[in-house]
Amino acid sequence: MVTNGGRPSAGPKRRSKAVRRLVITLVVLLGLLVAADFGAAAVFEHEVSKRAQRQFNLTDHPSVKVGGFSFLLQAVSGEYDLVTVDAKGVPVNQLRDVEVHADLRGVQAPLSDLVSGSLTEVPVREVVGQVKVKAADVTRAMAANENQVIKSLTNLTIDPVSEKTVATKPAEDAPAEDTAETADTEGSTAGVKLCGTAEIAGESTELCVFSIITLTENLISVSPKRIELRNGEADVKLPPAIQQKVLPFFAVKLDPGDLPFAVTPTSVKVEPGVLSVKGKATNLVLGK
Repeated sequence: MVTNGGRPSAGPKRRSKAVRRLVITLVVLLGLLVAADFGAAAVFEHEVSKRAQRQFNLTDHPSVKVGGFSFLLQAVSGEYDLVTVDAKGVPVNQLRDVEVHADLRGVQAPLSDLVSGSLTEVPVREVVGQVKVKAADVTRAMAANENQVIKSLTNLTIDPVSEKTVATKPAEDAPAEDTAETADTEGSTAGVKLCGTAEIAGESTELCVFSIITLTENLISVSPKRIELRNGEADVKLPPAIQQKVLPFFAVKLDPGDLPFAVTPTSVKVEPGVLSVKGKATNLVLGK
């Protein structure tokens, strides 16, 4: 477009510069909002971590993460959809590496209290707590019975199996390995396959103990039901009378400690590598 005696109009150029300035401003504001969101979330997570540390009686602060979209939007409302708390390497009695996990839903923390630093108590609508016991701690607990075979047990693995599999003896021509396994859902009992290597009669032998775990007075009770052995490439069939004498050596009770936030344990579950206890509670106050 030509105006004023043939000179080009400056209108399009001015509009282009204005658009660029607007875009740059929006980008800067967005960056500031994101930074503020992360910063505010970090402050909140630290405050929750301190309170969780006291409730777990931990040496170090546990990891805390806020879920959901935009911390600031949740902070304005004063309620957070999901806050997860994780602590690893927690010593409990003879156990040395217990994991503690908690999902806190409906966490109430007013923005004004958060900003002023006056946040003292945090109401929580629902808490699902879980503690996990790893294979190394199960091995350590089993070795306490002083049986030489158990004390030689190494490379222990934990795998979920159905209670039906635990109770079912394999056919004479069936391999020792468990196939097409479907584990039970969590409940008051669960099936587990504990496999490792032990010295039996001077030979390195692979063994798998099929057991039922039960939640008994807040303890994980491991009740062995049958054993499968493999020496080299050959399966070793133990007569029932021998199995009944050997099985009690693999029985153990594990004390994983209290669930986080005084949650009452209600179920046990087997996951690859761990035995766990879970529970749920409602309408708790974090910080009391």
